[in-house]
Amino acid sequence: MSEDSLFLSQAFDQMQDYLLSQELFWSLSANLPRLTPGATLLALTRLRAADPTLAPRFDAELEAVRARWRLAWERKIAREAANRLRLWSQALQDASHAEGQGADPGASDLRGRVILQLLLQEAPHLPERAALQNLDALFRAHFSPGAFVWQAIYAPAFPPASFWFLYGKYQNSRIVK
Repeated sequence: MSEDSLFLSQAFDQMQDYLLSQELFWSLSANLPRLTPGATLLALTRLRAADPTLAPRFDAELEAVRARWRLAWERKIAREAANRLRLWSQALQDASHAEGQGADPGASDLRGRVILQLLLQEAPHLPERAALQNLDALFRAHFSPGAFVWQAIYAPAFPPASFWFLYGKYQNSRIVK
């Protein structure tokens, strides 16, 4: 069982409790990422690419969550999007302050940016979209397009038109003034 399928199994087993709680980041077993809507969407997106025969089961479970717990799901998405936007902004500020020191947004920062993109695809009306566009404009100014930065098996699930930031490298120079 892959990490994504293990995560999704545990996530859907605990989804109702999670959605009805006040927690944004819900602990699963020790070696898995914490449960959030974004982490769920990320795991499902990667699973669709890595194991398309297993993904439909989890797609159906997500549809059931959306149908039964729509309001709770949307509230968690809104909270997570605000949190992920703040973290992405901070990562870009940290990279700009470390100019000349080889700093760039790291793997966990890119994971958070991917999750933010997935959340905005899930809930396109969120106000974070405008702020993200401004941050992306700054980031793009110092980004060199290139190869997909994650494992190649996941590339089909993250098309360059939407996930351009996974296709290249940040050039170490000031991006936030």
